[in-house]
Amino acid sequence: MRLKTHSCSIVTILLFSLLLVACGNRSVRNQLPIVDISNATVTEGNKRPTNLVFPLKLDKPIDKDIHIEYATSDGTATAGSDYHSVNDSVVIPANSSSATISIIVSGDTDIENDETMVLTLRNPVNARLGTAKATGTIYNDDMPPPGTSSSCAPSGHGTDYPVGPQQKYSSLLQVPWSSLGPGDTVRIFWRKEPYREKILISTRGSKQRPIRICGIAGANGERPIISGDRAATPPRLGNLDNYFSNDHNNFQGLGLIILSGNYNEKPANIIIDGLHLQYARTEYTFTNSQGEKKNYRDGAACIRLQAADNVVIRNNELDHCGNGIFTMSQEYNEASLTRNILIEGNYLHDNGQPDSYRQHNLYVQAIGAIYQYNRLGPNAPGSAGANLKDRSAGTVIRYNWFEGGTRSMDLVEVEDSAPWFIEQAYLDSLGGATPDPARLADVRATEARYRKTYVYGNQILNIGSEAGSNLIHYGYDNDPELARKGTLYFYNNTLVLRDDRESEWRVRVFDVSLYDETKGVPGEEIIEAFNNIIYLVSETPQATPSYLCVGNESGTINLGANWISDHWNNTETFSECYPYETKPVFNGVKNLVNTVGAASPVNIKTLTPNDIPTIRNHAQPLPTTVSDNHPVKYQYVAHQTGEPRLSVDDLGAMELP
Repeated sequence: MRLKTHSCSIVTILLFSLLLVACGNRSVRNQLPIVDISNATVTEGNKRPTNLVFPLKLDKPIDKDIHIEYATSDGTATAGSDYHSVNDSVVIPANSSSATISIIVSGDTDIENDETMVLTLRNPVNARLGTAKATGTIYNDDMPPPGTSSSCAPSGHGTDYPVGPQQKYSSLLQVPWSSLGPGDTVRIFWRKEPYREKILISTRGSKQRPIRICGIAGANGERPIISGDRAATPPRLGNLDNYFSNDHNNFQGLGLIILSGNYNEKPANIIIDGLHLQYARTEYTFTNSQGEKKNYRDGAACIRLQAADNVVIRNNELDHCGNGIFTMSQEYNEASLTRNILIEGNYLHDNGQPDSYRQHNLYVQAIGAIYQYNRLGPNAPGSAGANLKDRSAGTVIRYNWFEGGTRSMDLVEVEDSAPWFIEQAYLDSLGGATPDPARLADVRATEARYRKTYVYGNQILNIGSEAGSNLIHYGYDNDPELARKGTLYFYNNTLVLRDDRESEWRVRVFDVSLYDETKGVPGEEIIEAFNNIIYLVSETPQATPSYLCVGNESGTINLGANWISDHWNNTETFSECYPYETKPVFNGVKNLVNTVGAASPVNIKTLTPNDIPTIRNHAQPLPTTVSDNHPVKYQYVAHQTGEPRLSVDDLGAMELP
């Protein structure tokens, strides 16, 4: 009996010990940090691989290395052809709270839907799993030219809001803008009288089911007109209360269509298509949300993006506004940034403020900005603004028509959001604090895009009596510390400069300014110019053309195969173009086509090429740094659309037949 009791005691002690060990192990496990993985996105590219970068984050660091296995699996993307399949592990070093996992994405030139893959975490050592699965979205960046008319049918996924004569809604103010969601379509039908109501958008669609605001054209193709002149302002709308309350009346005067959220969230996945927007400028008035008559403010825009993601502005006409389109990015947080803007197939003209240089046909600051198939200009009479002013990272300007503007393109430094664009600005903003690894990786990727700008396939007409004398400004205009300090790839463009020396002594193609004029510190910007046609002729028959200055007083201009009017580099022109000690560095002059005595390369009104020996088959192959991601695949068709370009053997923006 005693033996039995003793045996029971031993068993009890053993069981109790095991329980203590189990509880102890559970207690230790509960003290381990939790690791979460977040979703990732990337734009596909054409040939060179890109990376989906998935952030990992711990709720607290520990003094041991953390090891985590991970594996990829298909969503709608296919391993091997769309991305590289991986089965590997990652280490989060001791005392660190984050890391990243990069998955290689294979680029192509196929026109396809956006695709997804999945990354799954497993078997953590020294950590516990929180969110263990994340989706990587591969955005397609290959698209055909837009059509000359818009399709504005209901998507079939969200709610249809028809506005106009004999429709469910007779007024834009009746649309529940503050509750629009994925797949919703607001169809605005043409009518004889303009709509005189402003639109405020604060909600989010999805990538697959965007929110669409589109026009139903009239019998003769007329776009529905929304006029800012005497327009009514919507009452307070959900997240926009902070902007449209009694304390923020001034904000109401900044636009006709405004996209803006709040401090924590911004609108996303919005398409604005097939509308005619006009008359949002200081001389026009509107009624604010309190019923008071007000004038629009300086800088008011036909379309203003205060902060938004993934916005398409397509096939609209925008005129007589301070800015045709204006996008803002600020440094406060992610919700104050604008990302991924596509502006295509629009006609922007007569925008800008008379007697002001601060308003433009297009004024954009975003991370990711593509402009294509647009017809730009002329600006408003008396305006000193640019046709296109851009402060973006990832700027691509292709297959557009430019006419007028003090500058055709003003490509200058970031303002308001430098800590999201430039690594040093981000580190300076921390005041010595440790940078967040995921944010730092994003800033570095953005800075790489900020330092490269691509301009190709554009047709640029500069008529001296209607435009300025400096066409392409690249670098900075206020703060040299934030200057582009990168490379402008300028290729397969056609420029016709019709300028008289009597009224415009000289005309300048590339304007790279000194960083410090008092000390003669040159700019660091580089222009890579090849396969262009740059043709100078007088505006008035028999008049003497202006002096043709290819550069300004700074920068490096690398010339490939280009057709440039032959008198650009003679002694007389050089002395007039570069009268000071500082001047640009020209490389590759020997690569230029010999244009002495050559016939006119293009029609000086339509810019279509003439079939002459110095144009046909004189283009150089595109460098791989360009052809892999920004090949010339289309050409502009007047107006606001395009067609495939079957080869790039000829110089200029269009292929000879």
